Amino acid sequence: MIPGRCRGGVWSLLANVAAFVLLAAGTQFLARQAAAWNPAAWAAPWAGDFVFVAAGLLFLGLGFLMPLHAGVLNLGIHAQFLAGFAVAAAIVRTPSIDPAARAGLALAAGAGAGALTGAVMLWLRRRFAVHEVMSGLLLGGAMIPIARTVSPVPAALPALAFEWSHAPVLLQWTPGLGLGHTFLLTWGILVLALGLLIALVFAHVLRTSAHGFDLRTVGSNPLAAVAAGVDVDLVQLWMLAAGGACAGLTGALQLWTHPAVALERWPFPLAFAGITIAFYGLGSVRGVLVASVAFALWLNAPGTLVSLGDPRWGTAVSLLLVLPVLWNLPRLLPDQGAPRALWRTRHRETF
Repeated sequence: MIPGRCRGGVWSLLANVAAFVLLAAGTQFLARQAAAWNPAAWAAPWAGDFVFVAAGLLFLGLGFLMPLHAGVLNLGIHAQFLAGFAVAAAIVRTPSIDPAARAGLALAAGAGAGALTGAVMLWLRRRFAVHEVMSGLLLGGAMIPIARTVSPVPAALPALAFEWSHAPVLLQWTPGLGLGHTFLLTWGILVLALGLLIALVFAHVLRTSAHGFDLRTVGSNPLAAVAAGVDVDLVQLWMLAAGGACAGLTGALQLWTHPAVALERWPFPLAFAGITIAFYGLGSVRGVLVASVAFALWLNAPGTLVSLGDPRWGTAVSLLLVLPVLWNLPRLLPDQGAPRALWRTRHRETF
């Protein structure tokens, strides 16, 4: 992998644009075939909704992109997301904590829980030889009942459910926090700014620092990185922890965004939206920024909720959301040998 670039060049970019145009145009077309077409009934809280949707998608995209740059497919992003939500919900429900301090403490603890979950995935690989993909998916399944148990409003969290249709709801606030629309929008902008800052710092470190060079080496060819004296496990640990922190922070945000109305429209578990954002963004930081804004606009567009609420089209929309994986993932996975031609020769000989 060449971090920050996609070896597919312009063809991968054009394919991604075509898939997104088909997705956006198709959902609008399907919505207009429905009898109950009334966008004014659910598009009222657009401004604050858009800010939190863009921030959430950006953090989820970074949560998948950072480990990807280290050659790790972070399919445990759902476990990290739920861990952040569960820890934040437990803090919010603790009466001994000052209500004024709960929000900041819950967000920080949620990010820490996500980072710890990422570290546990890598520890399971080193200690028990459990692949991080398998451990991530299993941890995600194990975290679902825990998240539902500690949730302040268990029935109002469709982002935690494997459902195809969702009903529109008004913005709701966690009881006892006293958060209003102005407060929420202001902090939404701050959270979005934090995501932009993290993305820019990550891109700068990736391009200009010695640690970024080690990361690029690990992401391009782990065996060559070992030969060069780079601690591959340590680099992957840091990237999984950083990605987990982004996913955990997004999970904690669900307590105050409920979960940002538009995020309810995502047709499969919300944390996996990070996969869509990363691959639609061609595996680059700049691409993730653009994809986050584009999908936030799509989720808030009139017609998206109507089309996603129809179970006949939920599967088709889901396939379009993950379609770029087919042509982007093979180009972003690291080479497993040094040199590359030698690895290809071994690969052919094994078959």
